[in-house]
Amino acid sequence: MHIPDGILAPWLWITFFVISLIILAICFYKLEKELDEEFVPYIGVLAAFIFAAQFVNFPVPGGTSGHLVGGTMIAAILGPWAAPIIMILVLLIQAIMGDGGITAIGVNVFNMGIIGGMFGYVLLALFVKILGRKLDTRKNLIISSAIASFISIVVAALMVPIELQLSGVVSWEVSLPPMLIYHLIIGIGEAAITAAVIAYITKAKPELITTIDNLGLEAIE
Repeated sequence: MHIPDGILAPWLWITFFVISLIILAICFYKLEKELDEEFVPYIGVLAAFIFAAQFVNFPVPGGTSGHLVGGTMIAAILGPWAAPIIMILVLLIQAIMGDGGITAIGVNVFNMGIIGGMFGYVLLALFVKILGRKLDTRKNLIISSAIASFISIVVAALMVPIELQLSGVVSWEVSLPPMLIYHLIIGIGEAAITAAVIAYITKAKPELITTIDNLGLEAIE
């Protein structure tokens, strides 16, 4: 899903750079006000986890592969404001190492951090509300996070053909079908890993899930 340098039209990557920068500034402000200092170290821990996890590829038909994005997982644990911040830390290091591009950093942050994370959190809140009366907090979070992560990674992937179309690289009719098919498969892996991580944390140390109150859920005993 990483877009490298030299692919996108300058007007497009500059536009997305500005949009992502504004949203990141808002995220920094919100995170500073809402997140207790004791949780700050977990930002680095999650960034390291996402960085390492993205090296684990999911093989898909046709010889291609994809990887965990982790935006919704981050949002489920530390809230929506943390997702773009952690994602830009990961993407900057990856870009320096040749995975993704520096000029495309705004687009990649938008796709994986804002769509994958913040939009994923909106989906998470929606499914938490839908399942709220049927499941306890732990099961609700696990299932809702899995569903939200699946949908968010597919939507994030579908942004790429649109961006390539706008840049005149390739028409979305050509790039959309493989992106959709591959990421429907990758999304299953994303959902499984997200569910496993949320299940572990809610069992081992549920107080790390800072979003429980904001989602209107009861505390996990």
